[in-house]
Amino acid sequence: MKRTLKYLVICLLGISTTAILLLQLELAACPDNSSQPSTAKDEKPDSSVPAPPRIPPGQENGTSPTNSPAETVKLPDARVITMSQGEKIYYRKGLVEKIEIEGFIANPSMPLEFIACAGGGKDYESLVVLKCKPWNIHLALILSGLKEGKGPQSFGDPTKPTGDFVLVFVSWEKDGKTVSYRIEDLILNNQTKKTLELVGWSFSGSMFVDEIDYDTGKPTGKKIYLADIEKNIIANWHDPAAILNIPTQGGLYFPNKEVLPPRGTKITMTIRPPNPKELEELKKINSIAAEREQKGKQEKSNHKDTEDTKNTK
Repeated sequence: MKRTLKYLVICLLGISTTAILLLQLELAACPDNSSQPSTAKDEKPDSSVPAPPRIPPGQENGTSPTNSPAETVKLPDARVITMSQGEKIYYRKGLVEKIEIEGFIANPSMPLEFIACAGGGKDYESLVVLKCKPWNIHLALILSGLKEGKGPQSFGDPTKPTGDFVLVFVSWEKDGKTVSYRIEDLILNNQTKKTLELVGWSFSGSMFVDEIDYDTGKPTGKKIYLADIEKNIIANWHDPAAILNIPTQGGLYFPNKEVLPPRGTKITMTIRPPNPKELEELKKINSIAAEREQKGKQEKSNHKDTEDTKNTK
């Protein structure tokens, strides 16, 4: 009740969007876990997936925003919020540093179109299944200081999605130790049989669509978050419903069985923003990939023109 009143008061006072979103995360969290703040001292650092410091919005140039009511809101320096589905949101000084989600290795029966789906989603073509509410992930990514972009218009649309880059890791227990991999190392290209380049993932953000009344077939006037309905979290085959999309042209991939543990193995997925050095590397890799894709398109077009010329003779 106290958190609900706190949320309403902040809304009435016009507190910043960031503060409101943080409170939305608190309101959605499990009552038993969210009411007990923890400090960085309580949490064991994740050495395999370091969480870099983030620059708060409005302070990119070393200046603080002025006349902001949010400056009067004191948030804990460090805290972990455990959400209703068990997702862990790590934030420090009002900015989310990383998101941890529990899940398991799926048993896909066909080539991969998705890296991750939520429970009840397309596990037959996903690498992992996560225990999460997609909208919670979306909120946490916004609170990481990331900007969502625009996803593909349709499933398989070759148009590249936009949005800030995100890094994704998967870890599990092996021989009494925790092993961690970039998600790109866990899938194989269908043609080259090599692992995916370390291109990262674009925060395309899914989309809101009209809610349809199943009895009348007409819109109810409400909007619903598509990722919550479709359960698509990360797509390697461009998908408008997914929260994260591959930033290249995408395609079908296969599980890297030489590295992956057996199906059903419990895993933890960590999603976080790249640090400045990682971001520069991501931009470089994606630039090279874009040039290669453009060259491939040109060669394909030239080949088609040659074939058309032969057929007209």
